[in-house]
Amino acid sequence: MNTSIRLLASVLACGSLLISCNKQSNGTAPCQPSDFPSFPPENVDHVMDMKQMWAQIGIDAAILPPHVEDTCRPALCRPTHPSMKFWTDEPGYAPSSPANYMIKRSQWGEWTNFTEDPARIGQYTPIDLLRCDDGHSIQLVKEWERIRRKEVLKHCQEDVWGVVPEAALKLQVTWQQTSDVIEHDGRFTMTDYNGIIDTSSYPAIRHAPVIRARLYRPCVKGKIPVIIQLGQSTEARPSDVALYECLSHNWGYMIFDCTALQPDNGAYMTDYLIGLVNKGNWRKPQDWGAMAAWSWGVSRIIDFLEDDRTIDSRHIGVTGHSRYGKTALLAMAHEPRLAIAYVSCSGVLGAAPMRTNWGENMEVILSEGSYHWVAGNAFKWVGALNPEQGAGSQPRRRELLTVDAHSLLALAAPRPVFISGGTDDSWANPLGMYCTCRDASPVYNLYGVPGLIMQDRSPIPDKAYIDGTIAYRLHTGGHNDQQDWPAFAAFVVRHFKIQ
Repeated sequence: MNTSIRLLASVLACGSLLISCNKQSNGTAPCQPSDFPSFPPENVDHVMDMKQMWAQIGIDAAILPPHVEDTCRPALCRPTHPSMKFWTDEPGYAPSSPANYMIKRSQWGEWTNFTEDPARIGQYTPIDLLRCDDGHSIQLVKEWERIRRKEVLKHCQEDVWGVVPEAALKLQVTWQQTSDVIEHDGRFTMTDYNGIIDTSSYPAIRHAPVIRARLYRPCVKGKIPVIIQLGQSTEARPSDVALYECLSHNWGYMIFDCTALQPDNGAYMTDYLIGLVNKGNWRKPQDWGAMAAWSWGVSRIIDFLEDDRTIDSRHIGVTGHSRYGKTALLAMAHEPRLAIAYVSCSGVLGAAPMRTNWGENMEVILSEGSYHWVAGNAFKWVGALNPEQGAGSQPRRRELLTVDAHSLLALAAPRPVFISGGTDDSWANPLGMYCTCRDASPVYNLYGVPGLIMQDRSPIPDKAYIDGTIAYRLHTGGHNDQQDWPAFAAFVVRHFKIQ
């Protein structure tokens, strides 16, 4: 029996155990799809949408003791709210305590962790990216591209981030300029655009999705590169440092308001772009989530920019922070026309490992507020590997994943990617993101380019490691992308020799 079959058998067995555990705990089986309307009602909310997905997969939240009585709760932590659902550290919890760590329990019983080396939790071993599912070792680029890359992409899509449907690739987008060209002191112009998506395949869609973007263009002659900034409202003031770095190097800076295309809310998973493609119906477990929909929007923006003769379409990059940093990395995996990426403080589902428990772990992120970012199939990887030992027990089912964050980063090879984290942003696991850069490097090396180049044993704060094709910077401070923009700009110049 090969490795992939053994893993599948383990997952199926664990699924049976989880369902059995739920039956024993509350006397009933998890909800069934028949417990929900066959077609989503207009008042569907994120809880209904999430639990309908649970019903399709055959799971349910674990029956857990009160937080204060939970024997799996880490020692030396204290509640920060009368509900007892939110906890933080107290002296003695970790060497740096009290550091105001956010300590949470998932719906499946696992508590977040900050006390162990994040690269060692659960006896973590990186997945060998150069070994195929059948055990074959990859030694040539053509083998990676013909066999292994396709395997990795398939697992990434079907098991975590979701499959982009063929119907989405056929949607027609018509671009409209929605504002006058506004010039600022002869230095740059600002123009708004809307990408209007043809909804004739499902006219009943409640909200038509729109690709809303604003382009800041330097007033220079010749073709310009463009950096696409994900997530920010086009009406909001742009980042001063990002705008300065782009314009001072004669690059365009385009803001993409992802939420006009697909809102960041599970209540709208049967609406907007995803609802349009599904004709208003429930998602299936392997269907794409909001992050993949936002990534699709990046590709359509590139279509638009390629038709503009003033744009250097060979040098289009993407950047995002936090959840949009996750999306920037996913966009690099999906879209080969992207030339470079800046992935800021992205955490789990971005550059931080998924198969460990450090800060923002996979189980916490698959909650009411963020489950919609990815495929429903991601729920298959929550819960204890052996539920009969207790809902909060280790190891966890996510350790059976056949992909991890370094798999997603490797799909960008051999293109340059800059990843950053903050010393005070433990929730996003900055050390784990460094490990991802290190563990994806063998695929870059296969292409004959260096991955991460770092002579230091561990990242030194505020030192930019930009000599390789994978770059990393650990800034002093918290959850922000401002401090790393100058280093990213230097990384862009280094790789593309554009001023």
